[in-house]
Amino acid sequence: MIAFMAASPWGWTQTPGTVPSPNDPNIQVLEQLANAQDGVDYAKVQTAIERAVKSSFDATAFNAELDSWANLVRARVSKGAPPTEVMTALGQVIYTPGPWNNNRPFSYDLDDPLGAKYQNKLVSTYLRTRKGNCVSMPTLLIILGQKLGLNMTLSQAPQHEFARLQDANGRWFNIEATNPGSPPDSKYINELHVTPLSIQSGIYLRTTTPQETVAAMLEPLEGIYAHTRPPGYLLGLAKLAQRIDPKNAAGYVNEANAYFLTLTHRYLTHHLTPEALPPMQRADFNALYGANTRVMNRVRAMGWAPPTQAGDKEYLERVDRYRSEHGK
Repeated sequence: MIAFMAASPWGWTQTPGTVPSPNDPNIQVLEQLANAQDGVDYAKVQTAIERAVKSSFDATAFNAELDSWANLVRARVSKGAPPTEVMTALGQVIYTPGPWNNNRPFSYDLDDPLGAKYQNKLVSTYLRTRKGNCVSMPTLLIILGQKLGLNMTLSQAPQHEFARLQDANGRWFNIEATNPGSPPDSKYINELHVTPLSIQSGIYLRTTTPQETVAAMLEPLEGIYAHTRPPGYLLGLAKLAQRIDPKNAAGYVNEANAYFLTLTHRYLTHHLTPEALPPMQRADFNALYGANTRVMNRVRAMGWAPPTQAGDKEYLERVDRYRSEHGK
């Protein structure tokens, strides 16, 4: 048993339930950007996320491309144009085929509608392929919108993200990026089965601050960390999301995932149960299980629920209808 623990891929500590916490410089950078005194710069945040995924990421080219898209929109509107007019121009440049986008408009990725490939949620992938999802598509909108002087943030619904825009009168409007338009909250409530509890707790359909939007922007990196890094990296990122936005459901879900991944690597993949373990390892198993359960109970009490097969089927049926209606 001792030999097994020494060979564990993520190591093991004498303190039961502890997940080794690496010194992740990416978390430090992202936290600084989220708390910047001169305000949150979405482009800088996304650049840091892309660099966290790939250290050799070409940040200069990425930001030049973002500026190029913003300039295309800027050339279409008069100085001082109201936010709704700027938003309309932004949508035309992004979604309407024409010479401004080389007749390659951005559109929903019908080949990966659930965003199963976590790399597809990155804005860099969206820019390269012009195919996006409910994470990359609204994120690009808020980045470009901010460059154009718009007040925009990200809001969330079950397994979905969308943008919000503040108009000249201070009112906030939903901006749906996957099927361009401005649907009312009721559409999200009905189609995505948003519960009153989740709205009351603030995890869904809430207008976030720019700082809180950073927590939503972390979603692709959380997925990548979960698949490619030891659990301690995911735990650190989840804790960051909670510090930035205590109502960010994904922060709690990913904290719980980090405990479960550690439990899996240490014990479950080896078919070890508490009864078969020496006292110290049994205490570790129970502490990790308890931590996972405690955090999941907390986020469930906020109205979060895991995806269901029925829900995925319903969503894919809507995708199929969209495909048929648009001849794709």
